[in-house]
Amino acid sequence: MTNYFTAEDFGALLSPASQVVQEKALTLHATLRRRMRESNWDLHPNWVQPKGLAFRSAARIGDTGMLATALALDYLRSKDQAALVERLMGRDMPGSAVTCDIRRHPLIELRLTPTHLAVELVLSPSAWWDQRNLIGKLSIPRHQDALRTLIQRMDSDMRFGFWNGIDLSDMHLTSRQLLRGTMLHDWMNTFGDGHDWLRIGVWYAPDDAALREENIVGELVRRIGSLYTMYTFALWTSNNNFQSFYRAASTETPTRGLRA
Repeated sequence: MTNYFTAEDFGALLSPASQVVQEKALTLHATLRRRMRESNWDLHPNWVQPKGLAFRSAARIGDTGMLATALALDYLRSKDQAALVERLMGRDMPGSAVTCDIRRHPLIELRLTPTHLAVELVLSPSAWWDQRNLIGKLSIPRHQDALRTLIQRMDSDMRFGFWNGIDLSDMHLTSRQLLRGTMLHDWMNTFGDGHDWLRIGVWYAPDDAALREENIVGELVRRIGSLYTMYTFALWTSNNNFQSFYRAASTETPTRGLRA
């Protein structure tokens, strides 16, 4: 039994031989897209990239280059929805068209680097409209309870944090740690919208048995599905609009998050 991405594939990311890895990633992308449609998930491939495959990660500022240090498949709201949100963010400058930027939106990223494969939900500081929406939502007790329930349903190896970069930071918490006592309250009260990254995900070593050819699709669909519940919880839509609660929370108290 072999893994879908072999040890050679991980190493090839830093060489011209990465073309083979790209083809594998695109084949996986096609299968994942079909499974997403079957599950009725409102997730769309990266509309900046013609094939959906990016040579940089949305989880790191300044990640560029044609010899990729990361290959990424990003899934997020549609481009039309993105344009609406960016207009609400004030990006509709008179006389110019809005050029949508995926980093201004929550996204679920499947990322391959020379050292790992990661699946994570990323809200960058540039996605401050949705970050504020989440903060406003968490000012309401029943939604605080709903968030705790979502985390309880996640696997215990999910990692949470506020860092920038493609690698797993030591400054992270697991879902199990977040559910202890007032840890979730304390953690969210340190979050600075528009300044901090919000990251939730899982990191696989290249030899992880979950990445074997017969396992990888089911494993990734399960993980994406778990992150999708958190994605829809935070995502601003006209039916999930908590901007007014954010404004009220930001004027009432210097810390915005969960109650203790």
